[in-house]
Amino acid sequence: MKKQWRGCIRGDKMVMGLLAKLLMTKQLRFEKGQIELRDIHLTLVPSFFIGELTQYFLKENRLRQLYLISWLWGFRLVGQVVRDFNLNTPAKVYNWGMELAEAMGIGIYKTCDYEPGRYTHFIISLNPYTEYLKGLKTGMPVDHFIAGCMGGGGCHVHGQLCQNIELKCQTKGDAHCEFLTGTEDELKSRGLWDITQERYQLDEILPMQKRYYDAFFKNEDEGLTSKIIGEALKL
Repeated sequence: MKKQWRGCIRGDKMVMGLLAKLLMTKQLRFEKGQIELRDIHLTLVPSFFIGELTQYFLKENRLRQLYLISWLWGFRLVGQVVRDFNLNTPAKVYNWGMELAEAMGIGIYKTCDYEPGRYTHFIISLNPYTEYLKGLKTGMPVDHFIAGCMGGGGCHVHGQLCQNIELKCQTKGDAHCEFLTGTEDELKSRGLWDITQERYQLDEILPMQKRYYDAFFKNEDEGLTSKIIGEALKL
């Protein structure tokens, strides 16, 4: 039987322990103007920049593009971490992904419900991006950056192509942002697939996601990231 977690799980100490271990073993380095996680080069992106990007794509009615680009980013990053650190179980992939996101300053994560191969249900308190999205009146959640990253990264947790749907959003006055990453079957069983399709216009972006997903696991993804981003920006 697959392991299922319920109840909110906090990981502040786990995050600090992870960072300390990576620094002591020199797997995470801050040297020569570079931040390196093994062979993965990272940068610190100001929260206001993501906020400005979100507002731009919203005004242009192109949030689906931000979601797809973020999905690619999350999929690629977690995929590289899985390869470089030999993460061989869904739990290891999930814990690493969430701890890495929190360590990068993307809010405080709490897992509420999780079943490998199906879904991940979590909330984010103190979402840093919503600070720059106050006053938006959209009537729907708008954090497509985190949703995309978690949907893409979640593919490696669940072993299938996944999407992420934001259920609650601080920009709408909710106390926290609430997200669900799930497979297509899981989202359908929860009555969320139609909402996901409409919000992200999956008829346009799902074929691109499938191309990238398949190519990555065949080691045929060289140059494909920029190609798909170019296609996405033409939608």
